[in-house]
Amino acid sequence: MEANYFERMMASAINSMRSNNHEWPDHWDKEKKELFLNQCLEWFEEKELYECCEVVLNEKKKIKK
Repeated sequence: MEANYFERMMASAINSMRSNNHEWPDHWDKEKKELFLNQCLEWFEEKELYECCEVVLNEKKKIKK
């Protein structure tokens, strides 16, 4: 059950990033955002979900601006 919930949560995060219609939590600074994205990227790479990796990399580029 836990893994299924986590996979749904990750899918929701990617869908949100794809839409460019998401907001980060107000209390997250740039470092927390990058940490979250790096962890997402690692998980997607392990699962070989390379399309999702591309979405995360694009989001990382937005944050660096």
